[in-house]
Amino acid sequence: MGLSDETRPENDPSDYLMEKSKVRDKHTENEDNSGRILGKRSSSDGIRHLLLDTLLTLPSVAFITYAFLVVVNNGRPIDQSPIPLLRTAAIYSPTLFPIAFSAVAASFLKAAAAWRLEQGISVLSLEYLLNCRTVFSAFTTPMSLRAVNRLTPLLIILWALSPLGGQAALRVMEMVPSTATEPWLFQNLEFMSAFRHSGPQSSAGFSLLPSIQSAFVTALGTPADIKAEPQDLFGNIKIPMVEAFQNLRQTQDDDKKSDNRQDDDGWFHLDSKSAMSPVWSSIAGIPVAALGGLSSKANYSFAFETSYIYADCSLQRGTPMNFTEWASYMQEGPGRYSTNRTLVISTNRPPLPFDQNPLELVFTSFVSTQELTTNASCVLRTTYVEVDVGCHGTTCGTRHVRPLQKPDDMTIRTVLNNMAPEGQLGHGTAGLFDGFMSTFVRSGLSLWDLQEGRQLKPFASALETYFTEPDSPYSASGISSWDGTDIYPVGDRVFSQRFSQLLNTFWLASVASHNITGNFHFQSNGETSLPAPIITQNITGTRTPDFLVMRVNDGWMLTLFVASTAMLISGVIAAVLGSMRRGPDVLDHPTFFSRDSPYVNVSPCYSGSVEDASEQVRRTRDMRVCIGDVSPAEEMGHLAFGTVNEAVPLGLQKDGRCYA
Repeated sequence: MGLSDETRPENDPSDYLMEKSKVRDKHTENEDNSGRILGKRSSSDGIRHLLLDTLLTLPSVAFITYAFLVVVNNGRPIDQSPIPLLRTAAIYSPTLFPIAFSAVAASFLKAAAAWRLEQGISVLSLEYLLNCRTVFSAFTTPMSLRAVNRLTPLLIILWALSPLGGQAALRVMEMVPSTATEPWLFQNLEFMSAFRHSGPQSSAGFSLLPSIQSAFVTALGTPADIKAEPQDLFGNIKIPMVEAFQNLRQTQDDDKKSDNRQDDDGWFHLDSKSAMSPVWSSIAGIPVAALGGLSSKANYSFAFETSYIYADCSLQRGTPMNFTEWASYMQEGPGRYSTNRTLVISTNRPPLPFDQNPLELVFTSFVSTQELTTNASCVLRTTYVEVDVGCHGTTCGTRHVRPLQKPDDMTIRTVLNNMAPEGQLGHGTAGLFDGFMSTFVRSGLSLWDLQEGRQLKPFASALETYFTEPDSPYSASGISSWDGTDIYPVGDRVFSQRFSQLLNTFWLASVASHNITGNFHFQSNGETSLPAPIITQNITGTRTPDFLVMRVNDGWMLTLFVASTAMLISGVIAAVLGSMRRGPDVLDHPTFFSRDSPYVNVSPCYSGSVEDASEQVRRTRDMRVCIGDVSPAEEMGHLAFGTVNEAVPLGLQKDGRCYA
């Protein structure tokens, strides 16, 4: 109810303000003053607010969908769809997520403030809801207000999700090598395959020796870097010599140093970073084939058992001889195998299949210019090992090796005793030892030296120069020189290792010359194209595809889900609270200060007190307002919000004026 003219004060500001707004009065006369019911919106306003509220939920739905796609495609190769698209989305996520989160959270806080304002809210809580609408302000508002309440930690946690969600969307995917393994079949050559001839004069030897000689010479003449590698020239896998590791461990024990290359299960680790390179039991490796061949896009792992000959030798100077005496020595008695140059290998007793004592050989080398001889007394035994092999594509190598304990009758005898693999009968090859030694001792000679009728010259063969110059035995200084090669300085340990390597290499060349030179393939269904004496082992390993896959980071995925869900819930709550609001939308609009103010020269609102601030802005957009002195004529000023014609702006006030 308005005041009557009799009761209205003489200096009522409303009289003055109404006189100043003639233009507005013309419009007001035609307005409908029937009022508006609280909570009722026009259909256009309802649709507009619904669309805006729906848009606020779309970013959170998009990020939740992104997280779902990441989880569904966990373990997929990075080059398969939709991983490239997801990786592209992840690049932009640290920028897009905070922007979307800020929009949703700010809308949520404003809607919460408006709804609580209609219900009744403390001034401090209202300040927090309206001021803490950015990440930075959530942390600075408590300091600027110097007051906290229960909303303070909740708002800090809410805004902490903004940067965390952006980083989570970026880091939720990791690119890692595939670990999806599957069983895979392999085959390897059995070292104890049958010897295939009884000597160079036999029909089998006549046909096989050219390939045997070629395979052995090829292995012996490979470059130094190939000799040091875990694979030979044809990709065969070399077997480490465990005696070298055991000797190293003994030396370290003597020096009171710890050996960390053998674990509790007896495995010796081949460490590529170690200063000591592994010693291989043979220059040539054991052929291994995989089902379907080795793929360059996969990694393989397998283990198998094998064996090799180890010669434990001791060196000593022999009886000095001149050339004539040496020539006579080479022809003395049975059991001697010579190059007819400067090397003799002899035994007092040829090996038999059921020997109870190991085979003993004497390796004698002659240096004519110094009339020196060196005798190496060697005891031959069989060493059984298990090797663990890893392959990266077609590049393979032994990673671990450990000795296997076998009965004495299996370690005392060697393949030169006509041994067969464990559980199998002997091959029964007649004249095996004689056939092997007669061809082995002359395997280091050149084809020119092997011709019949050649003049005897005391030149060393490649077998002897391998002990002194293993990297280049065919171009060693003593191979075509009267000076010869003195093997005594190499020492017992090195001689034992290199003599074992020569014996094992020539054995592999003798039993599988065709297969160790790159012609070993996987044989399936029990059918084999290998020669009958060749024995293979079937082994089961694993195959792992060699490509990068996308792996979900569980911690970042949880963070992304929490942040996205919080954004979705905030958007939904903002929409719900917006629909529940009954009063006008006035927060964030400074024009609300002009309502019912005696210092604002404007007509009453068209829609009354329930007019939204946005409508008021459009209606009064040209009106100029300020913070100024509304009592400029008084001795003491009074600051208030008002129109420029009702208040003198502070910028125009003189210094020193006092205000109430």
